[in-house]
Amino acid sequence: MKYAVSSWLLLGLLSACTRDTPSEQTTTATQNVTPKTPAAVSAPADTLATFRWESEMCSFTGRYDTRKYTAQQLADTHELLMGGVLTTNETVFKPEDIAKLSLDTLEAEYTKVRARLLALELVPEARWQKLKRRKLQSLDNQYRAKKLTMQAYANPAVLLSAPYPASCKFYIRGLATGNDSLIRQTWQQLVREQQRNNSVPESLQRRFEQEAAEPNWRQYAQVELLGFGWWNCVNETIDYVEPTERLRGRYAQLFTTVKSECEEVD
Repeated sequence: MKYAVSSWLLLGLLSACTRDTPSEQTTTATQNVTPKTPAAVSAPADTLATFRWESEMCSFTGRYDTRKYTAQQLADTHELLMGGVLTTNETVFKPEDIAKLSLDTLEAEYTKVRARLLALELVPEARWQKLKRRKLQSLDNQYRAKKLTMQAYANPAVLLSAPYPASCKFYIRGLATGNDSLIRQTWQQLVREQQRNNSVPESLQRRFEQEAAEPNWRQYAQVELLGFGWWNCVNETIDYVEPTERLRGRYAQLFTTVKSECEEVD
């Protein structure tokens, strides 16, 4: 079942843009956006074009003034608003997956995403250029942190001089210096921290004791200390430039009207 809702802020998969003529343009992009009522804009009907996109639950239709921007600019600006995040895994959950970490994969994704951000054709407003600069800086920071973390599985000492807080380096001191006693001590401390937010804290202690008794216990320690200690700490220092309500509202105001048709949720 579907229902219509007027004036939603854009989200989801960008699917098509058509002028009020027999010709049709199509663009695509997958993103999420929050509904918002755009400011009313007066424009002659013959200068308006239709922009369509989809999310998992809704289909959206917006009207915009072709004298101000193009379909490509709208598509690329929306892509900028929601994109710019690296998805290559920098940590693992079990020792046997350490060998699957790939610096080449990370490098390739970073190069591709950065080139795409640089190539985006944006709506000609200063705020979008500013957002682009912030996204590029965030991307660089993500790449640097992910690369160092992946390298640390083979050489934990690279993290000692990394430009991150001492509170993050706390978790890798034993790994970086090859001090087994300190590794076990820090690992146990991490488990105690995790127990505070776990509904079955005793299960974490049992797992720690089992893994610490394994012949390859140092690899188990790497998995825990690099993934749940170091990376979780470092990840909090990265500005991911999430789209704010204000920016989403600014994007919505690029359209004269926005309508949506959504599936009913039981």
